[in-house]
Amino acid sequence: MPKLKTHKGTKKRFTVSATGKVSHKRCGSSHLMSHKSGKQVRRLRKKSILSISAEAHRLRRALDTRESSQPDAIKSARLQFLAERKAERAAAAAAAAATA
Repeated sequence: MPKLKTHKGTKKRFTVSATGKVSHKRCGSSHLMSHKSGKQVRRLRKKSILSISAEAHRLRRALDTRESSQPDAIKSARLQFLAERKAERAAAAAAAAATA
């Protein structure tokens, strides 16, 4: 079976976070802002996160990235990496202290 291609229109409009959340720019914020309230304009500046998991799954598949995200696995891998780095730094500091 051939590789799945990334949908370029989706790639330009949506981003997938490391935990698998799909975010996008809100509509209605590009022009005709003079009659909108300041509160609405400020709200439109912020990115929105998809709340419907089926839509997010479909978009992750179209983007061809992290189709099945596992936030717990990502978090545990990050913590393991930080622990290893801390141990390496402590060993380097001990070696430097021993030679000095």
